[in-house]
Amino acid sequence: MKAVKYTKDGVVIPSSWVKGWGKPVSVRRGAHMVILESPERQASRQRLAGMIRKLRRAAQELGSLSPEQIAAEVAAVRAKRARRS
Repeated sequence: MKAVKYTKDGVVIPSSWVKGWGKPVSVRRGAHMVILESPERQASRQRLAGMIRKLRRAAQELGSLSPEQIAAEVAAVRAKRARRS
């Protein structure tokens, strides 16, 4: 962390920390952090967020599952995985 410099305007980090991410790097500021990402990583994160929104919406439309339904789904997945091994 000796390479990091603190200035009046913020924190300066060495460019070697982000080398290999590709030429453009997206820099965003969160509440208590700075987020550095490559465009590929940002697109991947946005796709994941979209999938999660769709999953949550579908789950709301279906309603809640009973414990028996959950146990049946878990058993089905375990059986399928056991056949692959």
